Amino acid sequence: MPRRFALALLALLVLLLLGLLAGRKVHESRQKRRVGSQPVPTRTIPPPPTPIPARLAAIWFESAADGMFRGEVREVPAAVDDVALLRRLGAEVLAGPRHPDLLRPFPEGWTLRAAYRLANGLAVLDLAPPAPPAPPAEEGKDAKEAAADGKKTPTPTPPPVVTEPPKRWETGSSEELAAVQSLVLTVTRNLPAVTRVILLVGGEPVETLAGHVDLTHPIPPDLSRAADEAPLVAPMPTPLADPDAPADPAASPAPAPAPDAAAPSTVPAPAASPAPPRPAARATPPPRKSFDRT
Repeated sequence: MPRRFALALLALLVLLLLGLLAGRKVHESRQKRRVGSQPVPTRTIPPPPTPIPARLAAIWFESAADGMFRGEVREVPAAVDDVALLRRLGAEVLAGPRHPDLLRPFPEGWTLRAAYRLANGLAVLDLAPPAPPAPPAEEGKDAKEAAADGKKTPTPTPPPVVTEPPKRWETGSSEELAAVQSLVLTVTRNLPAVTRVILLVGGEPVETLAGHVDLTHPIPPDLSRAADEAPLVAPMPTPLADPDAPADPAASPAPAPAPDAAAPSTVPAPAASPAPPRPAARATPPPRKSFDRT
Protein backbone atom coordinates (compact mmCIF):
# COMPACT_ATOMS: atom_id res chain seq x y z
CA MET A 1 0.00 0.00 0.00
CA PRO A 2 2.67 2.56 0.84
CA ARG A 3 4.49 1.71 -2.39
CA ARG A 4 1.40 2.36 -4.50
CA PHE A 5 0.80 5.61 -2.69
CA ALA A 6 4.37 6.73 -3.34
CA LEU A 7 4.08 5.90 -7.02
CA ALA A 8 0.78 7.78 -7.28
CA LEU A 9 2.29 10.78 -5.53
CA LEU A 10 5.30 10.74 -7.84
CA ALA A 11 3.04 10.52 -10.88
CA LEU A 12 1.03 13.45 -9.55
CA LEU A 13 4.17 15.53 -9.09
CA VAL A 14 5.30 14.73 -12.63
CA LEU A 15 1.91 15.79 -13.98
CA LEU A 16 2.05 19.05 -12.01
CA LEU A 17 5.55 19.76 -13.30
CA LEU A 18 4.50 19.12 -16.88
CA GLY A 19 1.47 21.36 -16.40
CA LEU A 20 3.67 24.17 -15.06
CA LEU A 21 6.03 23.85 -18.01
CA ALA A 22 3.16 23.91 -20.49
CA GLY A 23 1.57 26.95 -18.80
CA ARG A 24 4.89 28.80 -18.87
CA LYS A 25 5.29 28.14 -22.58
CA VAL A 26 1.76 29.35 -23.27
CA HIS A 27 2.40 32.52 -21.23
CA GLU A 28 5.65 33.25 -23.07
CA SER A 29 4.00 32.78 -26.44
CA ARG A 30 1.22 35.22 -25.48
CA GLN A 31 3.76 37.80 -24.33
CA LYS A 32 5.62 37.52 -27.63
CA ARG A 33 2.38 38.02 -29.55
CA ARG A 34 1.58 41.15 -27.53
CA VAL A 35 5.03 42.65 -28.05
CA GLY A 36 4.90 41.87 -31.76
CA SER A 37 1.48 43.45 -32.20
CA GLN A 38 2.51 46.75 -30.53
CA PRO A 39 4.21 49.34 -32.81
CA VAL A 40 7.88 49.84 -32.12
CA PRO A 41 8.59 53.49 -31.29
CA THR A 42 10.98 55.00 -33.80
CA ARG A 43 12.76 58.36 -33.76
CA THR A 44 11.52 60.61 -36.52
CA ILE A 45 14.22 62.84 -38.00
CA PRO A 46 12.78 66.06 -39.44
CA PRO A 47 13.71 66.65 -43.07
CA PRO A 48 16.18 69.46 -43.82
CA PRO A 49 14.64 72.81 -44.76
CA THR A 50 13.92 73.18 -48.42
CA PRO A 51 16.21 75.84 -49.95
CA ILE A 52 14.48 78.79 -51.56
CA PRO A 53 14.76 78.36 -55.32
CA ALA A 54 16.27 81.21 -57.29
CA ARG A 55 15.89 82.52 -60.81
CA LEU A 56 17.94 84.75 -63.07
CA ALA A 57 16.63 88.23 -63.86
CA ALA A 58 18.03 91.05 -65.99
CA ILE A 59 18.10 94.44 -64.22
CA TRP A 60 18.40 97.25 -66.76
CA PHE A 61 20.64 100.29 -66.26
CA GLU A 62 22.04 103.02 -68.50
CA SER A 63 25.54 102.44 -69.84
CA ALA A 64 28.16 105.10 -69.24
CA ALA A 65 29.77 104.43 -72.63
CA ASP A 66 26.96 105.11 -75.11
CA GLY A 67 23.80 105.88 -73.10
CA MET A 68 22.11 102.60 -74.10
CA PHE A 69 20.35 100.44 -71.53
CA ARG A 70 21.87 97.06 -70.82
CA GLY A 71 20.70 94.26 -68.58
CA GLU A 72 22.72 93.06 -65.63
CA VAL A 73 22.19 89.41 -64.71
CA ARG A 74 21.29 88.82 -61.08
CA GLU A 75 20.02 85.86 -59.11
CA VAL A 76 16.80 86.72 -57.29
CA PRO A 77 14.57 84.47 -55.17
CA ALA A 78 11.85 82.78 -57.17
CA ALA A 79 8.58 84.53 -56.31
CA VAL A 80 5.31 82.71 -55.78
CA ASP A 81 3.46 85.26 -57.90
CA ASP A 82 4.07 88.21 -60.21
CA VAL A 83 3.49 90.79 -57.47
CA ALA A 84 6.32 89.44 -55.31
CA LEU A 85 8.63 89.38 -58.32
CA LEU A 86 7.56 92.92 -59.20
CA ARG A 87 8.57 94.14 -55.75
CA ARG A 88 11.91 92.39 -55.99
CA LEU A 89 12.66 93.89 -59.40
CA GLY A 90 11.87 97.41 -58.22
CA ALA A 91 14.08 97.00 -55.15
CA GLU A 92 16.97 95.76 -57.28
CA VAL A 93 16.77 98.82 -59.57
CA LEU A 94 16.78 101.21 -56.60
CA ALA A 95 19.77 99.38 -55.11
CA GLY A 96 21.84 100.31 -58.17
CA PRO A 97 24.12 98.38 -60.53
CA ARG A 98 27.09 96.23 -59.60
CA HIS A 99 28.90 96.39 -62.92
CA PRO A 100 31.33 99.34 -63.14
CA ASP A 101 30.20 100.26 -66.68
CA LEU A 102 26.60 100.95 -65.63
CA LEU A 103 25.17 104.10 -64.02
CA ARG A 104 23.12 104.31 -60.85
CA PRO A 105 19.61 105.60 -61.71
CA PHE A 106 18.43 106.84 -58.28
CA PRO A 107 20.39 108.53 -55.50
CA GLU A 108 21.00 106.90 -52.15
CA GLY A 109 17.98 106.63 -49.88
CA TRP A 110 15.23 105.79 -52.38
CA THR A 111 13.21 102.72 -51.47
CA LEU A 112 10.17 100.83 -52.75
CA ARG A 113 7.02 101.18 -50.65
CA ALA A 114 4.74 98.82 -52.55
CA ALA A 115 3.99 97.29 -55.95
CA TYR A 116 0.71 96.27 -57.57
CA ARG A 117 -0.60 94.58 -60.70
CA LEU A 118 -3.59 96.05 -62.52
CA ALA A 119 -5.59 94.95 -65.52
CA ASN A 120 -4.71 95.66 -69.16
CA GLY A 121 -0.97 95.12 -68.65
CA LEU A 122 -0.49 97.85 -66.03
CA ALA A 123 1.84 97.71 -63.03
CA VAL A 124 2.19 100.23 -60.21
CA LEU A 125 5.43 101.01 -58.37
CA ASP A 126 5.16 103.15 -55.26
CA LEU A 127 8.49 104.85 -54.49
CA ALA A 128 9.63 106.48 -51.26
CA PRO A 129 12.17 109.34 -51.47
CA PRO A 130 14.77 109.84 -48.73
CA ALA A 131 13.62 111.79 -45.71
CA PRO A 132 14.54 115.50 -45.94
CA PRO A 133 17.09 116.69 -43.39
CA ALA A 134 15.62 118.45 -40.39
CA PRO A 135 16.32 122.22 -40.36
CA PRO A 136 18.68 123.32 -37.58
CA ALA A 137 16.95 124.88 -34.59
CA GLU A 138 17.77 128.60 -34.37
CA GLU A 139 17.43 130.41 -31.10
CA GLY A 140 16.22 133.99 -31.27
CA LYS A 141 17.91 136.97 -29.72
CA ASP A 142 15.34 137.31 -26.95
CA ALA A 143 15.67 133.64 -26.05
CA LYS A 144 19.47 133.98 -25.85
CA GLU A 145 19.18 136.99 -23.55
CA ALA A 146 16.64 135.21 -21.36
CA ALA A 147 18.90 132.18 -21.16
CA ALA A 148 21.78 134.45 -20.12
CA ASP A 149 19.63 135.93 -17.34
CA GLY A 150 18.58 132.45 -16.17
CA LYS A 151 14.96 132.87 -17.15
CA LYS A 152 12.96 130.24 -18.98
CA THR A 153 10.83 131.40 -21.85
CA PRO A 154 8.57 129.22 -23.98
CA THR A 155 10.01 128.40 -27.37
CA PRO A 156 8.00 130.28 -29.98
CA THR A 157 6.40 128.16 -32.67
CA PRO A 158 7.59 129.27 -36.11
CA PRO A 159 4.82 130.15 -38.51
CA PRO A 160 4.16 127.67 -41.32
CA VAL A 161 6.04 128.56 -44.46
CA VAL A 162 4.19 127.93 -47.70
CA THR A 163 6.63 126.68 -50.33
CA GLU A 164 6.29 125.05 -53.68
CA PRO A 165 6.46 121.25 -53.88
CA PRO A 166 10.09 120.22 -53.45
CA LYS A 167 11.92 118.39 -56.20
CA ARG A 168 12.96 114.82 -55.56
CA TRP A 169 16.55 115.54 -56.47
CA GLU A 170 18.45 118.06 -58.57
CA THR A 171 19.18 116.42 -61.87
CA GLY A 172 18.85 116.93 -65.61
CA SER A 173 16.28 115.59 -68.02
CA SER A 174 18.48 112.74 -69.28
CA GLU A 175 19.24 111.48 -65.77
CA GLU A 176 15.59 111.61 -64.77
CA LEU A 177 14.52 109.81 -67.94
CA ALA A 178 17.19 107.15 -67.34
CA ALA A 179 15.89 106.55 -63.80
CA VAL A 180 12.32 106.12 -65.03
CA GLN A 181 13.28 103.86 -67.93
CA SER A 182 15.44 101.65 -65.69
CA LEU A 183 12.32 100.75 -63.74
CA VAL A 184 10.06 100.41 -66.78
CA LEU A 185 12.47 98.31 -68.85
CA THR A 186 13.29 96.02 -65.91
CA VAL A 187 9.63 95.34 -65.17
CA THR A 188 8.44 94.87 -68.76
CA ARG A 189 11.39 92.70 -69.81
CA ASN A 190 11.04 90.30 -66.88
CA LEU A 191 7.22 90.29 -66.83
CA PRO A 192 6.00 90.05 -70.44
CA ALA A 193 2.39 90.52 -69.31
CA VAL A 194 3.22 94.08 -68.16
CA THR A 195 3.38 96.68 -70.94
CA ARG A 196 3.21 99.98 -69.02
CA VAL A 197 4.20 101.17 -65.54
CA ILE A 198 2.60 103.78 -63.29
CA LEU A 199 4.95 105.50 -60.83
CA LEU A 200 3.77 106.87 -57.48
CA VAL A 201 5.76 108.70 -54.82
CA GLY A 202 4.77 108.30 -51.20
CA GLY A 203 1.51 106.61 -52.17
CA GLU A 204 0.35 109.64 -54.17
CA PRO A 205 0.42 110.39 -57.90
CA VAL A 206 2.98 113.02 -58.88
CA GLU A 207 3.51 115.07 -62.00
CA THR A 208 7.27 114.54 -62.17
CA LEU A 209 10.33 113.53 -60.19
CA ALA A 210 12.74 116.34 -61.01
CA GLY A 211 10.67 118.54 -63.30
CA HIS A 212 11.37 116.91 -66.67
CA VAL A 213 9.51 113.59 -67.18
CA ASP A 214 5.71 113.57 -67.16
CA LEU A 215 4.44 110.90 -64.74
CA THR A 216 0.73 111.65 -65.01
CA HIS A 217 0.13 108.72 -67.39
CA PRO A 218 1.36 105.11 -67.67
CA ILE A 219 4.89 104.98 -69.10
CA PRO A 220 5.78 102.48 -71.84
CA PRO A 221 9.32 101.12 -72.26
CA ASP A 222 11.68 102.89 -74.66
CA LEU A 223 12.80 99.86 -76.66
CA SER A 224 14.92 102.00 -78.99
CA ARG A 225 17.46 102.49 -76.18
CA ALA A 226 17.49 98.85 -75.06
CA ALA A 227 20.61 97.11 -76.34
CA ASP A 228 20.19 93.72 -77.97
CA GLU A 229 23.50 92.46 -76.60
CA ALA A 230 23.81 89.70 -74.04
CA PRO A 231 23.23 90.85 -70.45
CA LEU A 232 26.28 91.86 -68.47
CA VAL A 233 27.51 89.82 -65.54
CA ALA A 234 28.69 91.73 -62.50
CA PRO A 235 32.26 90.82 -61.47
CA MET A 236 32.60 88.78 -58.33
CA PRO A 237 34.18 90.60 -55.37
CA THR A 238 37.78 89.71 -54.64
CA PRO A 239 37.95 87.55 -51.49
CA LEU A 240 39.94 88.98 -48.63
CA ALA A 241 43.20 87.28 -47.73
CA ASP A 242 43.08 85.02 -44.69
CA PRO A 243 45.68 86.20 -42.17
CA ASP A 244 45.91 82.69 -40.67
CA ALA A 245 46.59 81.01 -44.02
CA PRO A 246 50.24 80.07 -44.73
CA ALA A 247 51.96 82.38 -47.13
CA ASP A 248 52.59 81.14 -50.65
CA PRO A 249 56.33 80.77 -51.15
CA ALA A 250 55.97 81.47 -54.87
CA ALA A 251 54.14 84.74 -54.19
CA SER A 252 56.34 85.87 -51.30
CA PRO A 253 58.85 88.58 -52.17
CA ALA A 254 62.44 87.52 -52.63
CA PRO A 255 64.70 88.23 -49.66
CA ALA A 256 66.99 91.19 -49.93
CA PRO A 257 70.44 90.19 -51.14
CA ALA A 258 73.15 90.11 -48.51
CA PRO A 259 75.67 92.90 -48.78
CA ASP A 260 78.75 91.87 -50.73
CA ALA A 261 81.84 91.94 -48.57
CA ALA A 262 84.08 92.45 -51.59
CA ALA A 263 82.11 95.41 -52.87
CA PRO A 264 83.86 98.70 -52.32
CA SER A 265 82.35 100.84 -49.63
CA THR A 266 81.01 104.22 -50.58
CA VAL A 267 81.79 105.67 -47.15
CA PRO A 268 85.04 107.63 -47.35
CA ALA A 269 87.82 106.26 -45.18
CA PRO A 270 89.00 108.49 -42.33
CA ALA A 271 92.24 110.36 -42.77
CA ALA A 272 95.36 108.44 -41.69
CA SER A 273 96.73 109.54 -38.31
CA PRO A 274 100.44 109.36 -37.45
CA ALA A 275 101.37 105.99 -35.95
CA PRO A 276 102.47 106.10 -32.29
CA PRO A 277 106.10 105.23 -31.54
CA ARG A 278 106.75 101.53 -31.02
CA PRO A 279 108.07 100.36 -27.61
CA ALA A 280 111.43 98.69 -27.36
CA ALA A 281 111.48 95.06 -28.50
CA ARG A 282 111.59 92.46 -25.74
CA ALA A 283 113.41 89.13 -25.83
CA THR A 284 111.22 86.31 -27.11
CA PRO A 285 110.92 83.46 -24.52
CA PRO A 286 111.91 79.97 -25.67
CA PRO A 287 109.07 77.73 -26.89
CA ARG A 288 107.50 75.36 -24.39
CA LYS A 289 107.88 71.62 -24.79
CA SER A 290 104.72 69.64 -25.47
CA PHE A 291 104.19 66.33 -23.71
CA ASP A 292 102.36 63.43 -25.17
CA ARG A 293 99.84 62.17 -22.56
CA THR A 294 98.78 59.08 -24.43
